[in-house]
Amino acid sequence: MFENITGIVTSRKRVIFFYSFLSLFITSAIFTLGLYFSLLNDLDKRTDAAKNALSDRMNGIFTELKQVADESSLACEKPDLKRLRRATFYSPTLKEMGLFNSDFIVYCSSLGPTNFKIYNSIASRITHSADRKTVSLVDSNTLGESTFFAFYQRPDGLGINGLASPERIAVSVDQILLPDYFYELTIGKQIFSSNRENIDSNVLAEQEVSLADWSMSLAVFLPSSLYWRHLGTLSPFIVASWVLLFLAFYIGHLVLIYYRRSLRHCIKRAIKNNAMDVHFQPIVSLKEGGFHEMEALIRWRSFRHGQVSPLVIVDMADRLGLIDDLTWMVIRKVGDFYREYPEQLRHIKISVNVDRHSLLKECFAPRLADILEEYPELKGRLGLEVTETSVLDSAELPLMVSRFEHIKALGVGLSVDDFGTGYAGLDFLRRFPYDTLKLDQIFIASLRDDQFTRQILTSVTKLAKELNMELVAEGVEREDQLNAVRELGVDRVQGYYFCRPLPKEQVIAWFEENAFP
Repeated sequence: MFENITGIVTSRKRVIFFYSFLSLFITSAIFTLGLYFSLLNDLDKRTDAAKNALSDRMNGIFTELKQVADESSLACEKPDLKRLRRATFYSPTLKEMGLFNSDFIVYCSSLGPTNFKIYNSIASRITHSADRKTVSLVDSNTLGESTFFAFYQRPDGLGINGLASPERIAVSVDQILLPDYFYELTIGKQIFSSNRENIDSNVLAEQEVSLADWSMSLAVFLPSSLYWRHLGTLSPFIVASWVLLFLAFYIGHLVLIYYRRSLRHCIKRAIKNNAMDVHFQPIVSLKEGGFHEMEALIRWRSFRHGQVSPLVIVDMADRLGLIDDLTWMVIRKVGDFYREYPEQLRHIKISVNVDRHSLLKECFAPRLADILEEYPELKGRLGLEVTETSVLDSAELPLMVSRFEHIKALGVGLSVDDFGTGYAGLDFLRRFPYDTLKLDQIFIASLRDDQFTRQILTSVTKLAKELNMELVAEGVEREDQLNAVRELGVDRVQGYYFCRPLPKEQVIAWFEENAFP
């Protein structure tokens, strides 16, 4: 069976190339873009995590300094030195501590008594800080250049500073960001810790966060080398996904072709064997003493394909050149319906949809006359509904008028269906001898809310009455729509408000339950 299916496919190499390229493009797009956005998301998360870790470390440092400061005095005696050395020894970050007085002179450190003044810029920042603390990068005789200093001052003026190497501060950031990402940590405008110079590729993205309390900022960089490394790791999955997607596309293509071919044959067989059903939807007369009518609608449930849309049936029949056969089948089923229920249908007209191109054929009217001879029950009760789906050219226009006159001479009524959605305009109504005008449901749905629609339908209704045409409102589904078309003077309605399309037995039961007005 699979060989039969593949035999259907024309230009198989071209189809394989197309789906190969399409699946490769989609797979590449999904993986490349997906990886990029995944890395961006990871960059955001790890930057936030590094910021939180850095904040925790800074809070820990100032908690240590505050505890030592609260226990200290303005003296630098042996107990004071011992306290500072013990605090420095047990500190996870600080390598040296010192005490300073209200004049910002450091008088005691963990290394011993000392006497030097803190820079005025740092003293100013401490003074103007809400909680009297700050950080800075200052050269140190013991720890070298760009040593990290943290300062805290009690309300009474006694303060403490702590020294640490940049590596001790940045270790919490390193644990989160390295080795995948590069970063640059700054205090103020001075670089505090950075491995940015080690970037060996272009930067795809950058994420920067600020720690305002400490005048610090952290910039994290996503290198392209990380992206390509991850993409290389994913390459086996990309190839596998490409193959699977190609197979899915190609098999789906074959199944679709097989389905269409199968459906085409099934519809063709059903039309030839007269195997389709016809349902009937009542057209209700609102006039007292008026008679209801019906519209015949094609319905078909395929054993293989289930319920098939009427639009698909009509389209496929047109493609197969069987649209006329479909029309004759429906008309004959209407004739059989009249024969089966002669009493119940004695005063009821039934209309059938017909393609405009069928009416233009020279053989249509004679064939219709033959069927009327075969089913005399149809005479005077059969109607044809025509939808204008394209503009008539100058050659078709007089020919259509002639065809219409011939059909009307057979006692067959003519309706213009779905008026307002195709090419049927007001001049179209004037030129052709229609008996009935059917207002499309798209106008009925907006009739209450759209004043412009209401004005249009008022004009159309007036013109139709002047041309002695009956009016039918399609798609009436609610009571307010029914009341609106009543106000327009429309006296025939069709829609789910009254009844949906029904099989012949059920529609007969509906007529018996709903007496004529």
